[in-house]
Amino acid sequence: MHNGYPEWLMQACQVADEHPLRKAIYWTLDQAAQSDLAGVTNPECNDAQRHYMAGRLSAIQDMHEEWNTIFTEAHNPTKE
Repeated sequence: MHNGYPEWLMQACQVADEHPLRKAIYWTLDQAAQSDLAGVTNPECNDAQRHYMAGRLSAIQDMHEEWNTIFTEAHNPTKE
């Protein structure tokens, strides 16, 4: 394992920035973030709805950062 990531994941993520799978992951996360951001800023939403959408947006941002870490680690492996 590399920094807690299984070897198979590191091998699967050793792709170029332009790889279709990598682009698909980021596109999906970006679309979800834009959708949830719209909910956070919608003046017709009540406080509970905005809080719910903000929580989802935070989770999506965390997932985006985790994928960044995975792709970076896949290209710069350091064994534990």
